[in-house]
Amino acid sequence: MNLLSRRTFVKMAAASPVIGIAGGLYPTAGHSKIGDLEDLRKQVKFTGDGLSLSPREYVDVLQTISKKRGIEADYYSLGGAVEELEGRMAEDLGKERAIYLPTGTLANQLAARELAGDQTRVIVQIDSHIYNDSGDCAQQLSQLNLLPLAHDSATFTLDEVEETIDRTSSGRVTTGIGVIMIESPVRRRLGELFDYREMGKICSFARENGIKTHLDGARLYMASGYTGISPKEYASHFDTVYVSLWKYFNAASGAILAGPKEVIDNMYHTRRMFGGGLPEAWPFAAMVLHYIDDFEGEFSRAIETVESFFTLLQKHSSYEVQRIPNGSNVFKLIVKGTNLHDFRKRLRAKNVILPAPNSRLGGFVIKVNPTLNRTNAEALAALFTESV
Repeated sequence: MNLLSRRTFVKMAAASPVIGIAGGLYPTAGHSKIGDLEDLRKQVKFTGDGLSLSPREYVDVLQTISKKRGIEADYYSLGGAVEELEGRMAEDLGKERAIYLPTGTLANQLAARELAGDQTRVIVQIDSHIYNDSGDCAQQLSQLNLLPLAHDSATFTLDEVEETIDRTSSGRVTTGIGVIMIESPVRRRLGELFDYREMGKICSFARENGIKTHLDGARLYMASGYTGISPKEYASHFDTVYVSLWKYFNAASGAILAGPKEVIDNMYHTRRMFGGGLPEAWPFAAMVLHYIDDFEGEFSRAIETVESFFTLLQKHSSYEVQRIPNGSNVFKLIVKGTNLHDFRKRLRAKNVILPAPNSRLGGFVIKVNPTLNRTNAEALAALFTESV
Protein backbone atom coordinates (compact mmCIF):
# COMPACT_ATOMS: atom_id res chain seq x y z
CA MET A 1 0.00 0.00 0.00
CA ASN A 2 1.34 3.43 -0.89
CA LEU A 3 2.21 5.78 1.91
CA LEU A 4 -0.23 8.62 2.51
CA SER A 5 0.90 12.01 1.38
CA ARG A 6 1.21 14.68 4.06
CA ARG A 7 -1.68 16.63 2.50
CA THR A 8 -3.95 13.56 2.53
CA PHE A 9 -3.05 12.80 6.13
CA VAL A 10 -3.83 16.36 7.23
CA LYS A 11 -7.24 16.18 5.52
CA MET A 12 -8.01 12.86 7.23
CA ALA A 13 -6.90 14.20 10.60
CA ALA A 14 -9.13 17.25 10.22
CA ALA A 15 -12.14 15.00 9.63
CA SER A 16 -11.30 12.57 12.42
CA PRO A 17 -13.07 12.66 15.83
CA VAL A 18 -9.72 13.01 17.53
CA ILE A 19 -7.37 15.91 18.09
CA GLY A 20 -3.64 15.57 17.49
CA ILE A 21 -1.56 16.56 20.52
CA ALA A 22 2.13 16.18 21.25
CA GLY A 23 2.66 13.99 18.21
CA GLY A 24 -0.14 11.56 19.08
CA LEU A 25 -3.86 11.15 18.59
CA TYR A 26 -5.88 11.90 21.67
CA PRO A 27 -9.56 10.77 21.81
CA THR A 28 -11.81 13.69 22.54
CA ALA A 29 -14.48 11.59 24.33
CA GLY A 30 -17.03 14.21 23.28
CA HIS A 31 -16.02 16.94 25.72
CA SER A 32 -12.59 17.89 24.36
CA LYS A 33 -13.73 19.06 20.94
CA ILE A 34 -12.69 22.53 19.93
CA GLY A 35 -15.41 24.87 21.09
CA ASP A 36 -16.09 28.12 22.82
CA LEU A 37 -13.90 28.49 25.89
CA GLU A 38 -16.76 29.81 27.98
CA ASP A 39 -18.84 26.73 27.16
CA LEU A 40 -15.97 24.41 28.03
CA ARG A 41 -15.50 26.15 31.36
CA LYS A 42 -19.15 25.55 32.28
CA GLN A 43 -18.93 21.76 32.00
CA VAL A 44 -19.43 19.71 35.15
CA LYS A 45 -17.53 16.47 34.63
CA PHE A 46 -18.10 13.29 36.62
CA THR A 47 -15.37 11.57 34.56
CA GLY A 48 -12.01 12.33 36.19
CA ASP A 49 -10.11 13.46 39.23
CA GLY A 50 -9.30 16.94 37.92
CA LEU A 51 -10.51 19.50 35.41
CA SER A 52 -9.74 17.26 32.38
CA LEU A 53 -8.66 20.28 30.36
CA SER A 54 -9.11 20.19 26.60
CA PRO A 55 -6.12 21.20 24.46
CA ARG A 56 -7.67 24.62 23.89
CA GLU A 57 -8.21 25.17 27.63
CA TYR A 58 -4.68 23.97 28.40
CA VAL A 59 -3.11 26.44 25.99
CA ASP A 60 -5.27 29.24 27.34
CA VAL A 61 -4.20 28.54 30.94
CA LEU A 62 -0.53 28.46 29.91
CA GLN A 63 -0.94 31.85 28.25
CA THR A 64 -2.50 33.22 31.43
CA ILE A 65 0.37 31.85 33.54
CA SER A 66 2.93 33.30 31.15
CA LYS A 67 1.36 36.75 31.35
CA LYS A 68 0.77 36.79 35.12
CA ARG A 69 3.85 35.17 36.65
CA GLY A 70 6.01 34.08 33.75
CA ILE A 71 7.41 30.62 33.05
CA GLU A 72 11.10 29.81 33.31
CA ALA A 73 12.22 27.03 30.98
CA ASP A 74 14.10 23.96 32.15
CA TYR A 75 16.81 22.09 30.25
CA TYR A 76 16.37 18.30 30.17
CA SER A 77 14.06 18.56 33.21
CA LEU A 78 16.68 20.46 35.23
CA GLY A 79 16.24 24.00 36.51
CA GLY A 80 13.50 26.52 35.71
CA ALA A 81 9.89 25.80 36.60
CA VAL A 82 10.74 22.14 37.14
CA GLU A 83 13.22 22.94 39.89
CA GLU A 84 10.72 25.33 41.47
CA LEU A 85 8.07 22.62 41.48
CA GLU A 86 10.46 20.05 42.95
CA GLY A 87 11.30 22.37 45.83
CA ARG A 88 7.65 23.13 46.46
CA MET A 89 6.63 19.47 46.47
CA ALA A 90 9.50 18.41 48.72
CA GLU A 91 8.35 21.00 51.25
CA ASP A 92 4.70 19.99 50.96
CA LEU A 93 5.55 16.34 51.53
CA GLY A 94 8.08 16.92 54.29
CA LYS A 95 10.98 15.38 52.37
CA GLU A 96 14.53 16.58 51.73
CA ARG A 97 14.34 16.35 47.96
CA ALA A 98 11.92 15.76 45.09
CA ILE A 99 12.43 14.93 41.43
CA TYR A 100 10.18 15.40 38.41
CA LEU A 101 9.48 12.25 36.40
CA PRO A 102 7.31 11.99 33.27
CA THR A 103 5.07 9.18 34.58
CA GLY A 104 3.97 7.53 37.79
CA THR A 105 5.00 4.15 36.36
CA LEU A 106 8.59 5.37 36.26
CA ALA A 107 8.35 7.01 39.69
CA ASN A 108 7.20 3.81 41.38
CA GLN A 109 9.81 1.69 39.64
CA LEU A 110 12.75 4.00 40.35
CA ALA A 111 11.71 4.28 44.00
CA ALA A 112 11.50 0.51 44.47
CA ARG A 113 14.71 -0.03 42.47
CA GLU A 114 16.70 2.45 44.55
CA LEU A 115 15.30 1.47 47.94
CA ALA A 116 15.60 -2.30 47.46
CA GLY A 117 19.35 -2.49 46.92
CA ASP A 118 20.32 -6.16 47.01
CA GLN A 119 17.12 -7.14 48.86
CA THR A 120 15.09 -7.69 45.71
CA ARG A 121 11.67 -8.74 47.00
CA VAL A 122 8.97 -6.06 47.24
CA ILE A 123 5.64 -6.43 49.03
CA VAL A 124 2.73 -4.84 47.11
CA GLN A 125 -1.07 -5.05 46.92
CA ILE A 126 -2.45 -7.45 44.35
CA ASP A 127 -4.64 -4.63 42.98
CA SER A 128 -1.81 -2.10 42.87
CA HIS A 129 -0.76 -0.22 39.75
CA ILE A 130 2.78 -1.53 39.79
CA TYR A 131 1.56 -5.14 39.94
CA ASN A 132 -1.10 -4.86 37.24
CA ASP A 133 -0.51 -1.88 34.99
CA SER A 134 3.23 -1.48 34.54
CA GLY A 135 4.02 -4.30 32.14
CA ASP A 136 6.20 -6.20 34.66
CA CYS A 137 8.67 -3.31 34.48
CA ALA A 138 9.95 -3.97 38.00
CA GLN A 139 10.73 -7.58 37.11
CA GLN A 140 11.99 -7.00 33.57
CA LEU A 141 13.99 -3.82 34.01
CA SER A 142 15.00 -3.76 37.68
CA GLN A 143 15.14 -7.45 38.62
CA LEU A 144 12.67 -7.03 41.47
CA ASN A 145 10.28 -9.74 42.62
CA LEU A 146 6.84 -8.43 43.57
CA LEU A 147 4.98 -10.27 46.33
CA PRO A 148 1.23 -9.47 46.17
CA LEU A 149 -0.91 -9.26 49.31
CA ALA A 150 -4.43 -7.93 50.12
CA HIS A 151 -6.42 -10.20 47.81
CA ASP A 152 -9.86 -8.90 48.79
CA SER A 153 -9.13 -5.44 50.14
CA ALA A 154 -7.09 -2.31 49.59
CA THR A 155 -5.34 -3.03 52.89
CA PHE A 156 -2.92 -5.77 53.85
CA THR A 157 -2.14 -6.21 57.53
CA LEU A 158 1.01 -6.33 59.61
CA ASP A 159 0.24 -10.00 60.29
CA GLU A 160 0.34 -10.68 56.54
CA VAL A 161 3.64 -8.83 56.25
CA GLU A 162 5.20 -10.82 59.09
CA GLU A 163 3.92 -14.08 57.62
CA THR A 164 5.44 -13.19 54.24
CA ILE A 165 8.77 -12.29 55.82
CA ASP A 166 8.83 -15.56 57.77
CA ARG A 167 8.11 -17.55 54.61
CA THR A 168 10.79 -15.67 52.67
CA SER A 169 13.43 -16.14 55.36
CA SER A 170 12.80 -19.90 55.46
CA GLY A 171 13.91 -20.40 51.86
CA ARG A 172 17.00 -22.45 51.03
CA VAL A 173 18.41 -19.41 49.22
CA THR A 174 18.33 -16.19 51.22
CA THR A 175 16.44 -13.46 49.37
CA GLY A 176 15.42 -10.58 51.54
CA ILE A 177 12.45 -8.23 51.39
CA GLY A 178 13.84 -4.80 50.64
CA VAL A 179 10.72 -2.68 50.21
CA ILE A 180 7.09 -2.55 51.28
CA MET A 181 5.04 -0.52 48.80
CA ILE A 182 1.56 0.76 49.60
CA GLU A 183 -0.86 2.36 47.13
CA SER A 184 -3.63 4.57 48.52
CA PRO A 185 -6.24 5.24 47.26
CA VAL A 186 -6.34 2.13 45.06
CA ARG A 187 -7.66 2.84 41.57
CA ARG A 188 -8.55 -0.79 40.81
CA ARG A 189 -10.71 -0.84 43.94
CA LEU A 190 -12.57 2.33 42.94
CA GLY A 191 -10.59 4.64 45.19
CA GLU A 192 -10.67 2.50 48.34
CA LEU A 193 -8.20 3.80 50.93
CA PHE A 194 -5.54 1.78 52.73
CA ASP A 195 -6.40 1.68 56.44
CA TYR A 196 -4.35 4.46 58.04
CA ARG A 197 -3.77 2.76 61.41
CA GLU A 198 -2.55 -0.40 59.70
CA MET A 199 -0.35 1.73 57.45
CA GLY A 200 1.34 3.27 60.50
CA LYS A 201 1.89 -0.12 62.16
CA ILE A 202 3.42 -1.61 59.00
CA CYS A 203 5.75 1.35 58.40
CA SER A 204 6.93 1.35 62.04
CA PHE A 205 7.64 -2.39 61.81
CA ALA A 206 9.53 -1.90 58.54
CA ARG A 207 11.66 0.89 60.01
CA GLU A 208 12.56 -1.25 63.03
CA ASN A 209 13.57 -4.14 60.78
CA GLY A 210 15.58 -2.25 58.16
CA ILE A 211 12.96 -2.54 55.40
CA LYS A 212 12.36 0.53 53.22
CA THR A 213 8.86 1.83 52.44
CA HIS A 214 7.34 3.61 49.45
CA LEU A 215 3.90 5.23 49.11
CA ASP A 216 2.23 5.18 45.71
CA GLY A 217 0.26 8.33 46.53
CA ALA A 218 -0.83 9.15 43.00
CA ARG A 219 -4.12 10.46 44.43
CA LEU A 220 -2.69 11.43 47.82
CA TYR A 221 -4.00 14.99 47.91
CA MET A 222 -7.49 13.70 47.18
CA ALA A 223 -7.19 11.14 49.96
CA SER A 224 -6.40 14.00 52.33
CA GLY A 225 -9.63 15.72 51.28
CA TYR A 226 -11.61 12.75 52.55
CA THR A 227 -9.59 11.75 55.62
CA GLY A 228 -8.34 15.11 56.91
CA ILE A 229 -4.83 13.63 57.12
CA SER A 230 -2.38 15.96 55.38
CA PRO A 231 -0.13 14.76 52.55
CA LYS A 232 2.86 15.53 54.76
CA GLU A 233 1.50 13.36 57.57
CA TYR A 234 0.85 10.47 55.17
CA ALA A 235 4.32 10.82 53.66
CA SER A 236 6.01 10.96 57.08
CA HIS A 237 5.58 7.20 57.48
CA PHE A 238 7.46 6.39 54.27
CA ASP A 239 10.99 6.71 52.91
CA THR A 240 9.71 7.85 49.52
CA VAL A 241 6.38 8.99 48.09
CA TYR A 242 5.07 9.49 44.56
CA VAL A 243 2.34 11.99 43.68
CA SER A 244 0.66 12.35 40.29
CA LEU A 245 0.76 15.75 38.62
CA TRP A 246 -1.87 15.15 35.94
CA LYS A 247 -4.72 13.42 37.72
CA TYR A 248 -5.90 16.50 39.64
CA PHE A 249 -3.20 19.16 39.31
CA ASN A 250 -4.15 19.33 35.61
CA ALA A 251 -0.72 18.96 34.00
CA ALA A 252 -0.75 17.05 30.72
CA SER A 253 1.68 14.55 32.24
CA GLY A 254 4.12 14.11 35.07
CA ALA A 255 4.89 12.79 38.53
CA ILE A 256 6.86 13.81 41.59
CA LEU A 257 8.98 11.41 43.61
CA ALA A 258 10.08 12.77 46.99
CA GLY A 259 12.40 11.33 49.61
CA PRO A 260 15.80 11.65 51.32
CA LYS A 261 18.61 13.37 49.46
CA GLU A 262 20.73 10.23 49.27
CA VAL A 263 17.94 8.58 47.25
CA ILE A 264 16.84 11.53 45.09
CA ASP A 265 19.90 13.73 44.44
CA ASN A 266 21.53 11.64 41.69
CA MET A 267 18.37 10.03 40.36
CA TYR A 268 18.33 12.35 37.35
CA HIS A 269 21.01 10.03 35.90
CA THR A 270 18.73 7.01 36.27
CA ARG A 271 15.83 9.09 34.94
CA ARG A 272 17.76 9.77 31.77
CA MET A 273 18.93 6.14 31.51
CA PHE A 274 15.27 5.11 31.39
CA GLY A 275 14.48 7.74 28.75
CA GLY A 276 12.68 10.00 31.20
CA GLY A 277 14.86 13.10 30.97
CA LEU A 278 12.45 15.17 28.87
CA PRO A 279 14.21 18.01 27.02
CA GLU A 280 11.49 20.42 28.20
CA ALA A 281 9.05 19.75 31.04
CA TRP A 282 8.06 23.35 31.86
CA PRO A 283 4.57 23.07 30.26
CA PHE A 284 3.76 20.44 32.90
CA ALA A 285 5.48 22.04 35.89
CA ALA A 286 3.94 25.47 35.25
CA MET A 287 0.42 24.04 35.32
CA VAL A 288 0.94 22.34 38.68
CA LEU A 289 2.40 25.50 40.22
CA HIS A 290 -0.66 27.35 38.95
CA TYR A 291 -3.24 25.01 40.50
CA ILE A 292 -1.64 23.54 43.61
CA ASP A 293 -2.19 26.45 46.00
CA ASP A 294 -5.97 26.39 45.55
CA PHE A 295 -6.47 22.64 45.26
CA GLU A 296 -7.22 21.87 48.90
CA GLY A 297 -9.93 24.52 49.14
CA GLU A 298 -11.41 23.74 45.73
CA PHE A 299 -11.57 20.01 46.41
CA SER A 300 -13.14 20.52 49.85
CA ARG A 301 -15.83 22.70 48.26
CA ALA A 302 -16.46 20.02 45.63
CA ILE A 303 -16.94 17.38 48.35
CA GLU A 304 -19.45 19.61 50.14
CA THR A 305 -21.32 20.25 46.89
CA VAL A 306 -21.56 16.60 45.92
CA GLU A 307 -22.73 15.51 49.37
CA SER A 308 -25.56 18.05 49.23
CA PHE A 309 -26.30 16.95 45.66
CA PHE A 310 -26.51 13.29 46.70
CA THR A 311 -28.91 14.16 49.51
CA LEU A 312 -31.22 15.98 47.11
CA LEU A 313 -30.92 13.39 44.34
CA GLN A 314 -31.87 10.41 46.50
CA LYS A 315 -35.20 12.02 47.31
CA HIS A 316 -36.09 11.07 43.72
CA SER A 317 -37.15 7.44 43.26
CA SER A 318 -35.07 7.04 40.10
CA TYR A 319 -31.72 7.50 41.85
CA GLU A 320 -29.57 5.58 44.28
CA VAL A 321 -26.03 6.47 45.36
CA GLN A 322 -23.77 3.63 46.47
CA ARG A 323 -20.60 4.45 48.41
CA ILE A 324 -17.34 2.53 48.23
CA PRO A 325 -16.45 1.17 51.71
CA ASN A 326 -13.54 3.22 53.06
CA GLY A 327 -13.72 5.10 49.78
CA SER A 328 -12.62 8.47 48.47
CA ASN A 329 -13.92 10.33 45.40
CA VAL A 330 -15.52 7.45 43.48
CA PHE A 331 -19.23 6.58 43.76
CA LYS A 332 -21.77 4.36 42.01
CA LEU A 333 -24.84 6.19 40.73
CA ILE A 334 -27.80 3.89 39.96
CA VAL A 335 -30.37 5.35 37.55
CA LYS A 336 -33.72 3.54 37.23
CA GLY A 337 -36.47 3.66 34.65
CA THR A 338 -34.64 5.22 31.71
CA ASN A 339 -32.29 4.35 28.87
CA LEU A 340 -28.84 5.11 30.25
CA HIS A 341 -27.34 6.16 26.93
CA ASP A 342 -30.19 8.60 26.22
CA PHE A 343 -30.00 9.89 29.79
CA ARG A 344 -26.30 10.57 29.37
CA LYS A 345 -26.94 12.45 26.11
CA ARG A 346 -29.61 14.61 27.70
CA LEU A 347 -27.25 15.63 30.50
CA ARG A 348 -24.45 16.20 27.99
CA ALA A 349 -26.66 18.77 26.28
CA LYS A 350 -26.90 20.54 29.65
CA ASN A 351 -23.07 20.61 30.08
CA VAL A 352 -23.01 17.70 32.55
CA ILE A 353 -20.56 15.00 31.47
CA LEU A 354 -21.03 11.39 32.64
CA PRO A 355 -18.79 8.41 31.88
CA ALA A 356 -20.05 5.59 29.69
CA PRO A 357 -22.88 3.72 31.40
CA ASN A 358 -22.23 0.44 33.19
CA SER A 359 -25.04 -1.90 32.16
CA ARG A 360 -24.32 -4.47 34.87
CA LEU A 361 -24.45 -1.75 37.51
CA GLY A 362 -27.49 -0.12 35.99
CA GLY A 363 -25.88 3.28 36.20
CA PHE A 364 -22.55 5.06 36.24
CA VAL A 365 -19.28 5.00 38.19
CA ILE A 366 -18.73 8.70 38.84
CA LYS A 367 -15.88 10.76 40.25
CA VAL A 368 -15.87 13.91 42.35
CA ASN A 369 -13.57 16.72 41.20
CA PRO A 370 -13.37 20.54 41.28
CA THR A 371 -15.57 20.98 38.18
CA LEU A 372 -18.48 20.59 40.63
CA ASN A 373 -17.66 24.08 41.85
CA ARG A 374 -19.00 25.42 38.55
CA THR A 375 -22.53 24.90 39.84
CA ASN A 376 -24.38 24.24 43.09
CA ALA A 377 -26.16 21.22 44.50
CA GLU A 378 -29.67 22.53 43.88
CA ALA A 379 -29.05 23.44 40.23
CA LEU A 380 -27.31 20.13 39.56
CA ALA A 381 -30.08 18.08 41.18
CA ALA A 382 -32.64 19.94 39.06
CA LEU A 383 -30.77 19.04 35.85
CA PHE A 384 -30.68 15.35 36.82
CA THR A 385 -34.38 15.37 37.74
CA GLU A 386 -35.28 16.96 34.40
CA SER A 387 -33.17 14.43 32.47
CA VAL A 388 -34.35 11.11 33.91
